[in-house]
Amino acid sequence: MIVYATKVSVKKAIAGVLVIGAVVLGVTALMPKAAETVDAQAAAGEVDLDTKLKNNEQRVALLESYGWKVEPEPRSEREVQIPKTFDDTYQAYNAIQLGQGLDLTPYQGKRATLYTYELLEYPTGQEGVVANLLVRRNRLIAADISAPEADGFVHGITEMPE
Repeated sequence: MIVYATKVSVKKAIAGVLVIGAVVLGVTALMPKAAETVDAQAAAGEVDLDTKLKNNEQRVALLESYGWKVEPEPRSEREVQIPKTFDDTYQAYNAIQLGQGLDLTPYQGKRATLYTYELLEYPTGQEGVVANLLVRRNRLIAADISAPEADGFVHGITEMPE
């Protein structure tokens, strides 16, 4: 066992209390801003894919910041298992994610929550198109826009077709 002893003067004690007070004050001043970051960024059209998504409003704000109009409540919310090894389909899907600055490979073998939102309108007029957000620990790890039909399509949320 190692014992360390020191003399503490009144000046050092006061300085320590002031430093701790400054840290607590700084943390409390920043907390409300952190909770409203996504909503404020969405209003300014500046949400990036690395933003934490803690609730439904923030997920919808993210989609809207990229120009997607969605139903305000998800069509489905379910837990999914990301495969430990990617087949050709997952490799192609991850290529889409890499193109928009996301990467699924660090999450191989992990669980995540898949939120599916119905798009109110798609630029080509096609109906039944959905937005999927794959979230792990409040962090977006994958996102796509897709048509679920057999001959459907999949592309990133950062792409807006004409």
